[in-house]
This record gives sequence, C-alpha cells and structure tokens, in this order.
Amino acid sequence: MSVLQTGATVVLDTALGVWLGSIIFFSFVAAPTTFDVLGDDAGQVVNAIFPKYYAFGGVLGAIAFPPTFVADIGGPLDGTVVSVLVLGGLALNLYARNVLIPKMDRAGDDAFAQYHKQSVVLNGVTMLAVTAALVLAHL
Repeated sequence: MSVLQTGATVVLDTALGVWLGSIIFFSFVAAPTTFDVLGDDAGQVVNAIFPKYYAFGGVLGAIAFPPTFVADIGGPLDGTVVSVLVLGGLALNLYARNVLIPKMDRAGDDAFAQYHKQSVVLNGVTMLAVTAALVLAHL
C-alpha cells in the first residue's frame, strides 16, 4: 500500500467514523435527552440544532468522498460501492440542510411535528449508508 493510499484510508476512516459517531450521539443521546428534559419545547431546540447538524454531516461527507477513489479498499468490492454510499449520505444531508430545514422554517413552530418523520427517515438512511461504507471499506 502506498503512502497516498494509506493517507486516503486514514482520512476516509476518520471522516466516516466521526460522521457515524455524530449521527449516533444526536439520534440516541442528544435528541432523546432534549425531549425528556424539555417536553414539547424540545422541538424548538432540535430545530435550532438541525442546520448545524446537517452541515456538519455534509462537511464530513465531502471530506470522505474523494478518498474513496484512492484508499486501499480490498475484498470483493472496489471503491465504487463505498463512493456511492458516501455520496448517498452526503446527498441526504444536503437535501435535509437545503430543502427540509427551509420547509421547517417556513412552516413555523408547528413544523417540527410535520417534518419530524421525514427527518428521522433521512437520518436513519444516512446512518445506514455511512455504516455500510465504513464496513465495506474494510472487507
């Protein structure tokens, strides 16, 4: 493995690991705790976090994507499947940040309930894509 491949693998693993960790922390610790403490007012807090959360995921996806073409991805797969998974997660984050969040903002305080299911699905699919990319990069 060349130095370039090693560096690309480290960048890919780091970006995907941090991205996955942020999704898990937000989904299973931060958001539920906010709802436990604030009840109905939690929607306002989570709505305020969403733009930064999705932007953070977008940055990590943008960092992870280029190394998929250089990293040493062995096993039965080349980097194409990993690239597609990273690109899919990135696209979902960009959609959430640039389409879903503005819809929520336009709808006002009642938007959280209306768009919550959509954000949960986007988040879950992104988590699966990032997890799969991380695992498949190491087969």
